[in-house]
Amino acid sequence: MPTIRHPRLVRPGVLSGLKRTSILMLLSPYSDYFAARGAPLDEIGDDSVPLHDVVSVITSPVESTPPDLVERLELIDLISGTQSAINFEDGYQQLVEKLREDGDSTDDLAVKILIHAPDVAWREFDRQAIQAPRSLVALGVRPGLKFRLPNARRIEHFRELVIPWFKANDRSGICHVHVREESNGVSFVIRHGDPLRRIGVYEEDGKPGSRLLRPERVDVAHYRHLTGEWQISGIGVRLQELYRQAFGTAFHGSANALVHSKRYSLEPLRDGPSCLKCDINSRIQIADLVSLKIELPSGNHVTIGGGDAFKGILEMNPMLLQTATLLEAKINLKISNRRRLAPVILNPLCDKVSGIHLDDAIEPWLKACHFANDSHEGFVLESA
Repeated sequence: MPTIRHPRLVRPGVLSGLKRTSILMLLSPYSDYFAARGAPLDEIGDDSVPLHDVVSVITSPVESTPPDLVERLELIDLISGTQSAINFEDGYQQLVEKLREDGDSTDDLAVKILIHAPDVAWREFDRQAIQAPRSLVALGVRPGLKFRLPNARRIEHFRELVIPWFKANDRSGICHVHVREESNGVSFVIRHGDPLRRIGVYEEDGKPGSRLLRPERVDVAHYRHLTGEWQISGIGVRLQELYRQAFGTAFHGSANALVHSKRYSLEPLRDGPSCLKCDINSRIQIADLVSLKIELPSGNHVTIGGGDAFKGILEMNPMLLQTATLLEAKINLKISNRRRLAPVILNPLCDKVSGIHLDDAIEPWLKACHFANDSHEGFVLESA
């Protein structure tokens, strides 16, 4: 089954920025597949021949679609896109000088890098995956259990621990793990299958139809050397528990090495807007509370948002901050040298933090404002 991320299959314009020679270079390993679907590649070398048939094939996958073809096209789309912030000239100048020819577009260069230096292409994919905003569960390490540096044997051990669960839960045995050394620790990118889903496609005759396809899921995990903390993504308590035990076993020698760490708190919000005042020397220039989920003394849950959550609380009842249970907060941060606001969501009851986790300005700001601490007191979630 193709590993396709839902709901997008492959963007129709993924070939639009490529020279015909680059398109042939990219697709030629799958020439038999295209020929079988009525779009022979030997005809598209001529610029005057339209690409309609080829584009139709790549945007309407069927069960015989090679998974690595879809993967190739999506990776090209990612590393060549204007939104990806990847500048190969900065980090890989010698490679660029070696591969680039006159008339090559950014997309043409991306194709050549994918084919001739796939490790570089996947390195950039991993960087994008790690820096994407995610919801992570914070886990501390039990005293005395040191972090064992990743190697091929330990990564394979991790895969052996998680693959049976993926198979038993209808996600197939697909699982690829990449490791990245970061300035503050080690990051892991886990790519695996999700349960089959039926999605709409166009049939060969142009009529709408549907196919069962297996979407791809990308999860990440970070181990921070300074705090001895793990932050792990994954949708659902069962998957998070699988990762907790598997990372603990593979990299600390014990399935119970990692414990929920009570890292985050919303208590500073009870002091009002003053708790978000930013130090003039901090890279966090502005912090705004844009939504707050609370539990009223009656037991009802209420979310206050729509802009300035502090203002909304004052309009509802100024005493709410003192009497309600604070469940979840979304704080928008303006970080120097970043155009876009960085939203950070804190949920202390689930020990979760959501946001752009590798920006080195966020964690110090959370600690300085007492939204985060170095506590590694362990506890077990009731839902686990």
